[in-house]
Amino acid sequence: MIRPLVVALALLTASTAMAQTAEAPPPPAAAPAPVTAPVTPAATPLPRVDAVFAADGVTITDGGKSVLFYRTTAADTREPGRLNYVHPIYAPDGTVLTEDRPADHPDQRGAYWSWRQVIVDGKPVADGWFMKGLTFHIREKRFKSDASGGGTLVVNADWIVSSAPEVAYVARETTKVRVYALKDGARRIDFDTVITARAETLALGGSDDVKGYGGFSLRLIKPDRLNFGSGGKAVTPAVGPVEADGKAMGFAWTQGGGTPGDGVPAWTVGLACKANGAPITRWILRKELSMQNCVFPGRAPFVLKKGETLRLQSTLIIRPATPPKPAKAK
Repeated sequence: MIRPLVVALALLTASTAMAQTAEAPPPPAAAPAPVTAPVTPAATPLPRVDAVFAADGVTITDGGKSVLFYRTTAADTREPGRLNYVHPIYAPDGTVLTEDRPADHPDQRGAYWSWRQVIVDGKPVADGWFMKGLTFHIREKRFKSDASGGGTLVVNADWIVSSAPEVAYVARETTKVRVYALKDGARRIDFDTVITARAETLALGGSDDVKGYGGFSLRLIKPDRLNFGSGGKAVTPAVGPVEADGKAMGFAWTQGGGTPGDGVPAWTVGLACKANGAPITRWILRKELSMQNCVFPGRAPFVLKKGETLRLQSTLIIRPATPPKPAKAK
């Protein structure tokens, strides 16, 4: 029986290794021959988070192993809005944890932020969830490493509404994806998105029903095998939003009784979300073939005037389902 999952979202920072430097031995008292300078062994490079840029997106790596892929170009010209999202996301052992275009919900796509209602100057113009009438022009993508061994990808994008006879530039988006170096076998990924209205008014709303889904969403593999927990308690999914007891939601897969090859990840996932600095505690949870969503703003649209911003922050923690045993002292 799986215990209720509590995922601690404490700050994970990688420690910096100290380089070992060999000292030169003192020369002999009598030195009739020239003294050869000592050879310092080459230091082994530490695994570092890095980025590989390609025409269709950016792969973030750690020690040469893939961590995630940020798609910046649509793979199919018939779906011009299917970009500006993250898939795959990998566990540290290489297990793919997300799905893109699953047969049950082809609109769902890895880790993504989107809304059913996109309203400009009072008029509904697009459905970002189903990628209708809205696409993105990626203006810039850049990456910078940090001293702790992690790194941050920055993607700047324009929101382009294409549902009218003339396309319209309605928002500017800057998304930062910070990947931390592994710590105790766990991976931390921060998503930080700032959307700035360029229209006179821009309103973003979830589905216009009791569910109200919209905002940051995550399509995990095998969602019908998931268990949920928050604030130290198990959480039961419902048709509409559920209120979490804590500021984060934990996801753990029911293991198949030790059956090898059943494809269930031996990992847990924790997710915490904020909107304009306030924790999001309403969730759409699905123990079926669908996504998981930290709900913002819900059914009623959130309105931005020109120049105003919406900031969405999401922290993802991937941990081993069985914590590693501490090393024995020598």
